[in-house]
Amino acid sequence: MPQTSSPATGFALTKIQPPRLRSRLIARPALEQRLGDALATLPLVLVSAAAGFGKTAAITRQLSLLPAGTALAWIAADEDDDMGRLAACLVAALEPCDLPWRTSPDALVAAQDGQRATWMRLVGELLNALAATDVPRGLIVLDDAHRIADPAVFAFLDALLERLPTHWGLLVASRVDPPLALARLRARGELAEFRQADLGFSSGEVEALVRAHALPGGAADEALTASRTRALLERTQGWPAGLNLALAHTGRPSTAPSGSLRDRQVFDYLATEVLDDLPLPLRDFLLRCAMLPELSAARCAAVSGHADAARWLDEIERRGLFVSVRGEAGTSEERAAPVLCLHDLFRDCLEQRLRTELPDAWPMLLRRAADTEPDLVRRIGYLARAGDWAGAEAVLVEHGPAQVARGAVVATLKLLDQFPAALRDSSPGLAHLRGLCAWAHWDLLTMVRSLERAAAGHGQRGDLPASQRAQVLMVLALASAAQLERSTALLAELRKSPLDAHTDTTAWQASSWHALAASRFDEVAAPFTKMMDLLERSDDPVLWLQCVPLTSFVGLPGTRAPLQRYVDGALRRTPDEPPSPVRVLAQTLQAALWLWEGRADAAAELLARVATDCRWLGSPPNLSGYLNLFTSLAQAVRGEHDAALAAAQARLEGLNDDRTSGRREVWWRHFLYAKARVAATVDDAAALREMAAQLQALQGVPELSYFSRERAPLPGLLAAFEQRWGDAATHFAAALSDEIGIDLYGQAMETRVRLAHALVMQQRLAEAAQALAPVFERARRSGDIGGALLAGARVLATLAAASWGTQLDADDLRLLRSWVALVRPARAAVAAAAPVAGGLMALSSRECEVLARLAAGDSNKLIARAFDLSPHTVKRHVANILDKLDLPSRGQAAAWFQAQGR
Repeated sequence: MPQTSSPATGFALTKIQPPRLRSRLIARPALEQRLGDALATLPLVLVSAAAGFGKTAAITRQLSLLPAGTALAWIAADEDDDMGRLAACLVAALEPCDLPWRTSPDALVAAQDGQRATWMRLVGELLNALAATDVPRGLIVLDDAHRIADPAVFAFLDALLERLPTHWGLLVASRVDPPLALARLRARGELAEFRQADLGFSSGEVEALVRAHALPGGAADEALTASRTRALLERTQGWPAGLNLALAHTGRPSTAPSGSLRDRQVFDYLATEVLDDLPLPLRDFLLRCAMLPELSAARCAAVSGHADAARWLDEIERRGLFVSVRGEAGTSEERAAPVLCLHDLFRDCLEQRLRTELPDAWPMLLRRAADTEPDLVRRIGYLARAGDWAGAEAVLVEHGPAQVARGAVVATLKLLDQFPAALRDSSPGLAHLRGLCAWAHWDLLTMVRSLERAAAGHGQRGDLPASQRAQVLMVLALASAAQLERSTALLAELRKSPLDAHTDTTAWQASSWHALAASRFDEVAAPFTKMMDLLERSDDPVLWLQCVPLTSFVGLPGTRAPLQRYVDGALRRTPDEPPSPVRVLAQTLQAALWLWEGRADAAAELLARVATDCRWLGSPPNLSGYLNLFTSLAQAVRGEHDAALAAAQARLEGLNDDRTSGRREVWWRHFLYAKARVAATVDDAAALREMAAQLQALQGVPELSYFSRERAPLPGLLAAFEQRWGDAATHFAAALSDEIGIDLYGQAMETRVRLAHALVMQQRLAEAAQALAPVFERARRSGDIGGALLAGARVLATLAAASWGTQLDADDLRLLRSWVALVRPARAAVAAAAPVAGGLMALSSRECEVLARLAAGDSNKLIARAFDLSPHTVKRHVANILDKLDLPSRGQAAAWFQAQGR
């Protein structure tokens, strides 16, 4: 039996499988010549005609005549297709073409929220990938475009057509003209249009169709053939659906209403007569399966109750009952049980008869269809048509969280919006799910409101564990939104009752957040460690993602061990490929821990690899925020002036996301100050003063107290860059009066090192040595030296070269000088060198192997099979190869490889 759905795509695979060419389709040379010429040369071919005019049949036959090597992506639209589903179908349909994507297409699909920015990014990435395909001609076919109501889809197609590569074309089939810029394309000569007059059968084609339906042949029957041809042409006016129906009805006395078969009333009447002519079991089978968009044996058997569904599907195909055949051809099993798609006109007729004859069975059949439907959108649609909103609610509440965890937040929100407003307002499960969606977007205010309703609703229904799970997420949301007092009180109230393992894990996470927010940095490690004790008992990737440590934990007392436990546990539970959010976050934290050990080069190398994964995933804000922070710090320690400041600025700009709420105001100054610290490390006085000015302009705006305490060293930094050493020492000493309160990202150690530097510049060596003593003691005790390294190469070199005499013992001086060897003086970034000609030094060993297979002409699937890799992994390797070699296409990469004499 053909596979009809894929967990990876979430939609029926028949949506992206062209119909099979049916043997009864007759040749239509005039139409085929024009259509073939248009498909070979023009950006857009529009086939626009009313139902039953054979649009799909004409296209199917033409696709069978395409020249060898033509790339094809077929999409059959559904009524519930929006920009996100269309994008998913398009990416999946293009998969066999091995497009050289530079960003994960799955991430581009997951980001589709209907907004211009997201679909324009998909346009840009898709155009680059299409332009770099090594095919003579490629076609994207969108069938049944009239079913799509989302205007973003057509705006996307317009933007795609504006810059579509010359070797690619788009074919759109629709009952009505789609809202595309047809006039503009028509004026440019870039559009071919095929309408009802083009698709209707001529006299000669009707005659050929009559002969194809096994009417008697020979000279004696020529008059009868001509007579029937004239009658059919008069009755149908060349309408293909009417012709097929009339031929199916041939030989029976007609009691149909008078009029043309192009009248829907007459079509329905005769379709009913055809239906009534069928064997009763086959007729019952068709009626009971009428609501299914695709008819597969297993699913039809489950919905209809007919165990012999495979036999009936074969009979339907044999009789040619207004169906197209989908699925991969070639196996005996598929030939025995094809996947069929009913023509819309016929399905509408069947549904009408079903609801008339079996009204009580209609809701039951819809629920059975829902039970067998893997596509969550369609499944909820079936239940909605059955009026079973309670069932739809249960399905979405059960499957929605996993969908959110996979990144399909926008799709989940759209499903939520389909529910009646009264149900959305009263359902704690739907409110809880909306809160999870808001959490994924850092929409903190919506998260709090939704989870508050969810917790109350769960409680009223007596579901205490669900209520507690909603409340503990509220605790995190309130803490993130600077409502610390309310967050703390809610957590305390939760602790009065027993908690399940999931909630207890999150509660300990919240306790570590509260300690941080209260500037009790030395108390963060204890609850964080308890969270890890519970988290390590779970393999739930959703929980591991939810419990990712805050970046602020790095460098705090006692956090190294539990941070390493989180990194190790997350990496054990996630595969190397394809990259996942949990793995990206864990590797970023690993790089941070290496940086704090003084391994700045190793940290920077790992962060560069993580950046590739992050880009492949679409650079979501929650990942890029982590990445940009530690990239800026590692590059600053390595003296990479431009790269460090650019990463800090990218992190800052990540707060400007329209989907968020309640976050920018709280975190803006914290991020500004982080960039100020990077500027100080790379000795950029101008950037430091710019950040200080922006912070000054924001005075008086409420914020979390630990963020304001964090900035206490700023006056000392400004004074030091103005060489006001006395003032600098005074300010640094004042900041250290709250040494625990300023100690974010190693700032206590950094401030002590900077205080010692200011004192040395005044020849106050004894006081400088006294300031450094706790730094050496902490470094030896914890192994964390990242804070000291962030003082920068110039400061550390000055201290190492000072004439300490007996003020600093030999061991401390050796330690100080070892730090100097770990940092580099600030320098501007150097432009990346071009790939080394004649060598493969830029590529990893696996990338070299993939390139060799690519040069041999292997597809991604063959390469994946050869190396036991996933297709996702191969796509990413190809993207890395093209990036590193600075080449646009697989063909050019293959030519480059062959030119090396490989």
